[in-house]
Amino acid sequence: MINLDWPKLLKDLRNEAGLSQRELAEQADLPQRTLSEYESMVSNRHLSIYRVEKILNSLGYELDAFLKDK
Repeated sequence: MINLDWPKLLKDLRNEAGLSQRELAEQADLPQRTLSEYESMVSNRHLSIYRVEKILNSLGYELDAFLKDK
């Protein structure tokens, strides 16, 4: 099982893309509040993998790339 820090990963990828939370939320068709909550969560278990996938896709990434063992 891969144990990623999804909140940190999402925030880092968003920052790398030079997007604000509002801009990424619009691209992912999610409320900005949801994105903010996802980036500040302490526990991964509260994240919806479907929303994580939607956010990653909006940043040009595939979820599978993060789930594979390296």
